[in-house]
Amino acid sequence: MQVQINRNVLAWIFRQCRNMVISEKNMTLLQKWMDEKKIPTFNQVEAVSKATGIPFGYFFLKEPPLEDMPILEYRTVDSIEAETPSRNLMDTVHDMELVQDWVVEDLLKKGMDPLPYVGALNEDSDIYDFAKYCRKILAIDMDWFHQNKNTNESFKYIRNAISNAGITVMLSGIVGNNTRRTLSINEFRAFALVDRLAPLIFINNHDSESGKLFSLLHEFNHILLGKSSFYNDYYGTQSKVNKTETLCNAVAAEVLVPYELFLREWEKKTSLKEGDKIVTLARAFRCGTVVIARRALDAGLITQKTYKETVNTAITIFEKQNKSGKNSGGDYYKTLASKIDSHFLTNLLNSVKSGQTLYSDAFRLTNTNQSTFDKLIAITGGDLI
Repeated sequence: MQVQINRNVLAWIFRQCRNMVISEKNMTLLQKWMDEKKIPTFNQVEAVSKATGIPFGYFFLKEPPLEDMPILEYRTVDSIEAETPSRNLMDTVHDMELVQDWVVEDLLKKGMDPLPYVGALNEDSDIYDFAKYCRKILAIDMDWFHQNKNTNESFKYIRNAISNAGITVMLSGIVGNNTRRTLSINEFRAFALVDRLAPLIFINNHDSESGKLFSLLHEFNHILLGKSSFYNDYYGTQSKVNKTETLCNAVAAEVLVPYELFLREWEKKTSLKEGDKIVTLARAFRCGTVVIARRALDAGLITQKTYKETVNTAITIFEKQNKSGKNSGGDYYKTLASKIDSHFLTNLLNSVKSGQTLYSDAFRLTNTNQSTFDKLIAITGGDLI
């Protein structure tokens, strides 16, 4: 059965699909609809809806839908892309809101009090005092990074510290469990949903290891300020950001690479060239070269040219790794477990066991089914009580 789709709605659907990885067959079909070379059928619309995640009913609206996405008000950088978010981003934010709603309800049932540190600081806070408070809440020392072998371990360390402090930290590079719907690092790196009882941070897993680490601390700082965040500053290269973003970036850098320790290490490397110093210190602090270069630039130790060269090199290396598929693969269930906050998963399982949460709701919140949920629980230790 043939159906009619409003031209404006069809154009909106086509724009939504540009940021998606969908089959050539579906993309060709959409193009034919746009060019009026083919009239869509009911079954075709149903298939495209399923493949793209665009609600079936949207195809038959008289005008493109106006979907409210409040978190975009907190975006780091103003851009056309941010004003017209992809379906993948919108669905991811929606999924995380469902997770947060469940956590809030669970904590209320347990009679838990709001977290005292949410919104405890303000934009006029001193950077070093802010960083000190940050370390206090996370229960970490100034030289915490020495406990880790590399940037990946540092990310896991800080993620665990943030989770232990009561913040749900989720991680993924796709929408749900759909590997065709990838999250673009060009669109966003991370976001934070502030709630006094159950704040949540989401990290785009397509970012580099050092990028994820920096984003995690950046978003944590937003929670300390009590302000939700949509972090879309690719590699932190945008200079025109507001006071809040400047502060969150500065504090993240201070926690990652304390200025006092940085200067001490930099001065020790007198025999090395600037570029070699940056690489050496990045290894020492278990972070990215861009963070070290930024510290050096702010201290007047390198030129703007050297800083830009460091950023460009880091981006080139990251893009090559992505193309080679170096960050893909691995055990499916271990990967699934790594995406989900461990405290959230523990509390969810306990709630299911006590009959307070339906299995169907648990499947929806973890993007699993009966089989995959059971295997997920098994790989994370079975009884998580």
